[in-house]
Amino acid sequence: MILTISKGQQITIPADIRNHFGLDVGSKIEMETKNDTIVIRAIGEDLEKVFAATKHLKPKKHMTAEEMDEFVRRKAGEIHR
Repeated sequence: MILTISKGQQITIPADIRNHFGLDVGSKIEMETKNDTIVIRAIGEDLEKVFAATKHLKPKKHMTAEEMDEFVRRKAGEIHR
């Protein structure tokens, strides 16, 4: 499937893909690069529950964005076990 980047630097996820993954306005997705490939992954409700449950927590130590991403990936893996 070929998509076009708009003037606003955005892409539109086609309806059949959004419906397949249950994506709607406000849904969270993860985007990363692997070598020369862009990977877009639906996060799903489990990780959104983690975000909601930890929203009020203040960090005990300062973390870089990369360290936070790794922490979230580990917690998401624990949920899916």
